[in-house]
Amino acid sequence: MNKEQFINYLQNPENLTTDSVGELTEIVSRFHYCQSVHILLTLNLFKEENVLYNASLKTTAIYAGDRRVLKQKIDRLEQNAIRKPLPIAIELQIQPEPQPQPEPQSQPKKTKQELLDEFIKNQPSISRGKETFFSAIEASRKSIVDEENIVSETLAKIYLDQHYFEKAIKIYEKLSLKYPEKSIYFAALIEKAKNEVKS
Repeated sequence: MNKEQFINYLQNPENLTTDSVGELTEIVSRFHYCQSVHILLTLNLFKEENVLYNASLKTTAIYAGDRRVLKQKIDRLEQNAIRKPLPIAIELQIQPEPQPQPEPQSQPKKTKQELLDEFIKNQPSISRGKETFFSAIEASRKSIVDEENIVSETLAKIYLDQHYFEKAIKIYEKLSLKYPEKSIYFAALIEKAKNEVKS
């Protein structure tokens, strides 16, 4: 892009083309802080409806000394631009309107009184669920069962205090797998529990 073209684009941004996008991008990469080049590139991307327009607009807003100038130029370009109809819109205009299809004959609707009479005649009932009563025996069985998915260092200490060494060792092994960064610590606790089992 030569000097005359650049000045022409500055004075008449409507003359920007698809080819000028690449040229302006190259100029922006060489002259990062040039406000005019950033504005021209953003206007060009807007005019060409390029997907990079939004990103370029944000960057240009940063480099612009006065954002109102940028807004005015975009508004002016938008007013002068003649929007091309999208291919989808053209297709939609060409397609004929669908013919209304006749509705199938439906059964005559029942009145409220007929519905109520039918309901009373059928006598539907709601079955009640089986109620379970509290059983102390079941509750005690559930309290004895160990839940193996609950593991904590505190629980292992409680088992050690109650002399359930095997349970404590199992918990320490699970904790060692769950927290590999503390495996040395848990290995020492396992050894301590095994020594207490032997004594």
